[in-house]
Amino acid sequence: MASITEVARLAGVSIATASRVVSLTDYPVSPATRARVLDAARTLDYVPNALARGLLKSQIPVVGVIVHDITDPYFAEVVRGVEDAASPAGYLVITCSSERDAAQETSYVRLLRSMRAASVIFAASGLDDPEQTLELHKHLAAMRLDGAAVVHLSPHALGDADVGVDNEVGMASMVAELVRLGHRRIAFLAGPSALVVAQARLSGYRRGLADAGIEFDDRLVVHTSFDRDGGALGVDTLLAGSFTAICCGNDPLAMGALARLAELGIDVPGSVSVAGFDDVPVAAMTSPALSTVRLPLREMGRRGFVEAARVLDGGELERIVLPTELAMRESTAAPSAEAIAPQSVAPSAGR
Repeated sequence: MASITEVARLAGVSIATASRVVSLTDYPVSPATRARVLDAARTLDYVPNALARGLLKSQIPVVGVIVHDITDPYFAEVVRGVEDAASPAGYLVITCSSERDAAQETSYVRLLRSMRAASVIFAASGLDDPEQTLELHKHLAAMRLDGAAVVHLSPHALGDADVGVDNEVGMASMVAELVRLGHRRIAFLAGPSALVVAQARLSGYRRGLADAGIEFDDRLVVHTSFDRDGGALGVDTLLAGSFTAICCGNDPLAMGALARLAELGIDVPGSVSVAGFDDVPVAAMTSPALSTVRLPLREMGRRGFVEAARVLDGGELERIVLPTELAMRESTAAPSAEAIAPQSVAPSAGR
């Protein structure tokens, strides 16, 4: 790889001038000199050394995006949004999948800190793990002191999202819509109890019931993993009770519930309605199409980097709450004459 010294020699300028030109700084250089340097860089196929530049500036143009599951379409959309804004600005986006392991999340942040990344964006919710939270925020505080930008797109142990949505309001609005359709026995698949965003959505479910004058029944709430398997297992647990609708803490839970209900021969929405939360791109392609709460996922990612860039330019984070909306599709309808009764369908073996 050619060096900046070779570029300067070919262009007939000093190394400092060549460096300023290829770094695209505002340092005043005549148009002719700038053209000579850029022509020399192209001729030699010169690529600036981002790591070396980072050592001088205490950071390199890398944005680490922390997600829980790289295969989850929710996170795929958010990361696309980050890339929409970061790539044109010259930043490399690195996606780090923690698998909802607080220690792994801390390890990623420690690594990003050691490589002097310019920013870390938490696309995923925080985990309720006090010991790891202290360790994590020690590293984040050090990154901030070094000039890095830290942005949260979901609630975490120490506060609300910097750029995000009101999860409680969004879930309460879905419960209200199910009540409007005539449902009174609304079950809830809540996801992991240690996940801060799952706690917020459970609060929204309870708020929606309270607003409708419906008494909360903890027998209708199931905590599971935040994925399709969790949705299937949640359905099996709920079959011990009676309900006309299942509201889910995210879309993968709802998709797992739909699949399990289909295996059991339970009609959706004829016998039970199912609703999700997030509106990932595949939500409209399930059978039946999933009713859900739509979040502006890609815009969240884009705005997350915009806020990071504001901090990198010396500004302050501006907290942004983006709107949610209902996307009502074929998986929800008015309840049938009879609710699903306890043990009306026995779960099959192997679950």
